[in-house]
Amino acid sequence: MKISTGLDVGTYSIKLLELSKQGSAYRVHKAMIVPNTLGIVMPAQDADRVKLVTLMKQAFKESKFHMDNVRAGIPESFVSTKIISIPPLSDQELASAIGWQAEQYIPIPGEDLQLEYHVLFRPPKTDMTSLMRVLLVGVSKSFINKYSDLYYDADLGISSLETHVLSLYRMALLDENLPTTMVIHIGSSTMDIFVVHERELAFVYSYPNGGTVLSRTIERAIGLDPLQSEEYKRTYGLDEAQLEGKIRNALLPVLQTFVAEIQKSMQYFSGSHQGTPIKRLLLSGGTAALPNLAPVLAQALPVEVAPLTIPTLGFEQGVQVPTADLPAYNIALGLALGGL
Repeated sequence: MKISTGLDVGTYSIKLLELSKQGSAYRVHKAMIVPNTLGIVMPAQDADRVKLVTLMKQAFKESKFHMDNVRAGIPESFVSTKIISIPPLSDQELASAIGWQAEQYIPIPGEDLQLEYHVLFRPPKTDMTSLMRVLLVGVSKSFINKYSDLYYDADLGISSLETHVLSLYRMALLDENLPTTMVIHIGSSTMDIFVVHERELAFVYSYPNGGTVLSRTIERAIGLDPLQSEEYKRTYGLDEAQLEGKIRNALLPVLQTFVAEIQKSMQYFSGSHQGTPIKRLLLSGGTAALPNLAPVLAQALPVEVAPLTIPTLGFEQGVQVPTADLPAYNIALGLALGGL
């Protein structure tokens, strides 16, 4: 039986998940969340680098995770992802022209650019009016080298490095009847947004704020320490019946800035796709489990709101993952899917 391991190193925590496929169903063999006490993904100081490597080593070895065929994620904050429309080209023509295209859209110097691209749509030769659509993913070579070295030093056999959006996109595609859908992944430090239209990745955007901003809002408004504010956020969230609605009232003004970014993304997508509306919004990430978040978003946005999940996901005997923690595992889960 083939087992694939997904590893998501975030600024708040490190998520590990082992997955296998049995028929059309998927089964979690192990799952673990370890606090990232450093609060960083790419250490700048040698001492921090040693601590992060040690943290990963301990997480894998103490819980006996497989240390080969590990698929690791790259945070969107270190990546430039663009979807471009250009006149139809053959594969050979595109390979020759892609560097020039990247210069226009990817803000990384050419000599330091690691570029991957994928044709999303190429019109038939009989169609003389449509453009082809190409996904560009660019990242700094120097970053990739340092990032890869972290895992090498942790004795991990990395089989792939993949962006967070692409791992979640893979997960979303498991729904064979997926309508035009916007996925919102709210992590600790960013909110990543993408749209799937006719099963094609159609829009990608990353907003540089996440769950930490909400925790700090509670910290300032209620006068709690960081650990308490995080606990209050996860426990009470946007529930107006808890603590006389104090946590909800503190969070709502900040949450409105998130809603505004989502609304702008919906409007941009619709405007660039002949008025096509978003039919469904799927929530992912640790902050997606915030109590009453889905109803608040559903009220603010004219769209169905639901969690991003795998309906056929099961767990090995003895593996217990609290329901509130499931959204936090989605990137690790999407990464692991790629190995199966």
